[in-house]
Amino acid sequence: MSESKLVLDYMTKSVVSCLPSATLLDVRELLANNRISRVVVANDQRKPLGVISEKDIINFLLSDQSKRPLDDIMVHEAASSNLYTIEPDARVEEAAQTMILKKISSLVVESDELEGIITKADVVNYMAIKGSDCSTEEFMTPNPVTVAPTQSIFDAIALLLQRALSRVIVVDSDKKPVGIITLADISLASDLTNLSTLYAAGPELAAKLLSRCCVMRRITAADFMTKQPHCVRADSKLSEAAKLMVGYRISGVPVVDNLGYLKGIISKTDIAESVAQCKAHQANSNSEIGERLTPEIL
Repeated sequence: MSESKLVLDYMTKSVVSCLPSATLLDVRELLANNRISRVVVANDQRKPLGVISEKDIINFLLSDQSKRPLDDIMVHEAASSNLYTIEPDARVEEAAQTMILKKISSLVVESDELEGIITKADVVNYMAIKGSDCSTEEFMTPNPVTVAPTQSIFDAIALLLQRALSRVIVVDSDKKPVGIITLADISLASDLTNLSTLYAAGPELAAKLLSRCCVMRRITAADFMTKQPHCVRADSKLSEAAKLMVGYRISGVPVVDNLGYLKGIISKTDIAESVAQCKAHQANSNSEIGERLTPEIL
């Protein structure tokens, strides 16, 4: 029996949604309680109106100057403005093609009503199950942006924001990866290094925090990076990179050569690009439809 390539078999069917009247605080609770990275915005009749993701919220909060609490910020202020949909009987390759063309990370699946959602993480899961003859090197992004462990965290923040990146790799003096810093990490960095927030809490509290060096001791890339990142070799199969992402719930993996030197980075977007080009194939002609290996990842 051949393995299905339909969106229906790889999408997330139990869709978590919120009303347009919800706040970012409501969405944060939905994301945390359901261990997901995006929520569909729908009306009372479950008609999808938009999508809001963790990345949308982080980007909004990093740029918002109002300093409002999360329960004062409405969903529509941070949600993606365009809603892209696909039918459940479409092929996964078609979903990947749309994501790459529109530069988006998810599609709402609907026929007459809301059916589910398919994300780049689901596409990665598809690649992990189907397999590929392509090497990781064929689809990786070469010469990724890097910082040294001793560089200021503000350097990493500037690179991520100025170049619209999701992650930077931290490398040692030999150009071997020792860590990775993501957009979510810099959100934490922003909170910890915002002295105006500390003083708004009261001068006594601020002085106490600063005297304990809770802030100033954490100012380098090494303080915020995820250490010993999972890496994949450039000559390994692309599906091995997909399995690594699925197994460890990560969205980007440094690519190294046989000696461990950094050559590139492979992300969910790169794997979606390979699926869009129909580079996945059935690894085992006798296999049945595989279950999703993990919940969606950002």
